[in-house]
Amino acid sequence: MNRAKIQDYIDQREEQRADLYHFTAQDHTRFTLNGHPYELVKEYRDGFSGEELAKRFSNILSKYDYIVGDWGYDQLRLKGFYDKSNPQFNPEQGVDTIEDYLYEDCNFGCAYFIIHNDDVWVPRRRRRGKKGPKSPVIKERRRKLKQPGVRHRRHQHAERVKAGNHQQKFVIHKRRQGAKK
Repeated sequence: MNRAKIQDYIDQREEQRADLYHFTAQDHTRFTLNGHPYELVKEYRDGFSGEELAKRFSNILSKYDYIVGDWGYDQLRLKGFYDKSNPQFNPEQGVDTIEDYLYEDCNFGCAYFIIHNDDVWVPRRRRRGKKGPKSPVIKERRRKLKQPGVRHRRHQHAERVKAGNHQQKFVIHKRRQGAKK
């Protein structure tokens, strides 16, 4: 696949995503993305662009309290972080690790921004078990074949056959009823 074809795919994907997310600025720090309110907390080196954020945004990011966007090689990268009050909080993705992320994972001196999600969407967990409609579950058990060894099989016998150039193979034949071995 050549670069021109890859660029065509990227352009097609951007055209498809253009109508998905709409950015609306309310003032310098507050904005909405598809009606969902956000606040710009920090901007470094003019890293914030609402239109570019709308192009790269995904619904999965609405579960995070803070979203960091950093620029590298003219590409916007987004990563979410949880507040300690969020039920999905884990220390690796906590607000305290934003600074570590910027120093360790981002390009040195890159432009970035931090936005706060004013209305966090916490996904509901699906309960699997007794409550709710039961979905059909298919359980498959594998059985080991319990065949006796080749010498102990009653109606079969093995025979070596030369296949050429010092190779051998075994052929299993069905015994005739009257023959014994």
